[in-house]
Amino acid sequence: MGKTLDIIDSFPIRTKVREANKKLVLCDSGTVKDNVSLVCSIAATHSGTIINNRVYPPKSMQKGIKTWTTPYKKPVLVNHDEEKDPIGRVIKAKYLKTPKGMSGEDYKPILKPSDGYGYVDLVVKITDQSAIEKIMDGRYETVSVRMSTDHAYCSVCGADWADGGPCEHTPGKKDEDGKLAYITTGDLTYREVSFVNIPADEYARVEGLTFGSNKQDSDETPIEVSVYANNADDNTLCDLDGEEGKNLYDYLKDETDEEEKVIVHLLDKISKKDKEEKEDQMAKVEGLTKDELKDMDSVKELIQDALDKASEKADGDCEQKLEELKKQLGDNDCLQELETLKKKIEDMVNDPNNEGIIKELGDAKDATKAAQDAQLALSKEKEAIEIERDQLKDELEKRDVERDTLVDENVTLNSELHKLNAERLFDLKRSLGKPDVSGIVTVEDRDKKIDEFSQRSIDSLKDQINDLLVEQDAQPESIKSLITVENPGVEHEDSGKIIDNTIKKNNETKGETLDRLFGDKKVD
Repeated sequence: MGKTLDIIDSFPIRTKVREANKKLVLCDSGTVKDNVSLVCSIAATHSGTIINNRVYPPKSMQKGIKTWTTPYKKPVLVNHDEEKDPIGRVIKAKYLKTPKGMSGEDYKPILKPSDGYGYVDLVVKITDQSAIEKIMDGRYETVSVRMSTDHAYCSVCGADWADGGPCEHTPGKKDEDGKLAYITTGDLTYREVSFVNIPADEYARVEGLTFGSNKQDSDETPIEVSVYANNADDNTLCDLDGEEGKNLYDYLKDETDEEEKVIVHLLDKISKKDKEEKEDQMAKVEGLTKDELKDMDSVKELIQDALDKASEKADGDCEQKLEELKKQLGDNDCLQELETLKKKIEDMVNDPNNEGIIKELGDAKDATKAAQDAQLALSKEKEAIEIERDQLKDELEKRDVERDTLVDENVTLNSELHKLNAERLFDLKRSLGKPDVSGIVTVEDRDKKIDEFSQRSIDSLKDQINDLLVEQDAQPESIKSLITVENPGVEHEDSGKIIDNTIKKNNETKGETLDRLFGDKKVD
């Protein structure tokens, strides 16, 4: 196994809890009610964008998602203290693409704060009462994610820090040519998520590849966290920032016995419902005025996304195009000609006799309508592709569950095989009269000895069994015929019964024994 480096991402969070909803979690005395847990949904970390002078490739982050819950559900800790009991567990993790991640497969790092190409969506269940109180009153406001990576490449020289250690370039600073130094990770393995008092270091330094941010943590935009009160006994799951008394169990139609699967199902269902409501809202914009459109949240998001994309595209060549334009319009004569041409065009448009221009405007309107129809068709095609993608994702999750079941069955069979080899070793030693088992006469002592043998590796047990079998085969036939073992694995019924360790033999006189051993020879 190659070298790996630890990575820690820390970020502030903001939990919003309505006062009216606190009674779902807290008693009148301010303590947490019995059998109540908190379910938190967190957008933990983003791919393809600069985070603490690191960039996580989308494919690497997507590949590492399964490590949150496989082979076990990762813990929620406090201050990364692995020696103490966890305050909760991660019950689900998935990788969600952002609008940038949905458009095209080309990957190019975004070297400024952004939502990147996708992010890790965690659902954690907090069961510790003290931690629940601290989340509710705001004492826990910073979350940190710990992971490891098999590669850490420098953006300037390409050196792999996981192989040869840190290079001369400091992440977060530019080299002599003005190129920003940062680290691009390899495959990611997530280990745990913690509530921490102090987030990432202010200055970039090497400590298991833990880099701090260049700006104050107070200037960072806190991540909004959705918090739900969960009580499995009462079948209650309520958004603590949502409508009072709205129970997500009302959305549950199919039944299941596993509480955590119910929680995940309900959260996915309400998320899907919000998405459908947003799409319905977008479908109603056709009859709205310009001012009404501007006030819609979904339109604001689209406008902001378009502005971000335009800004990213224009950053690289804006100055160059500006210089070219200045050269083309460098003299006043050219500017005057443009103004004159503009006036002529306006006069032609305002002249009612210019039927040709009116016809051209009508054609342009028809072309615009055709473009809108094409866009609508593409939108429907995209929706169909997304539905197919979700179906494939569900099938993949089903395969993962089947694989986990097979792994559990394999572990159980290996454990039983290990126990059988230990019992086999005990029976062989007993039949050969080995001193370490000769004094064992009760079932309890036998079981203790078998448990002791079970601590060895299965290869060690097999090797000693083979040695004992060789030893048994090497004994004279006269001795082997006297040794019998009757059902060694099931020869006892009651736990206090004495093990029958006697040797079966024929009743014969001394003379008959001498005749059998020596024949006609006489013995003095």
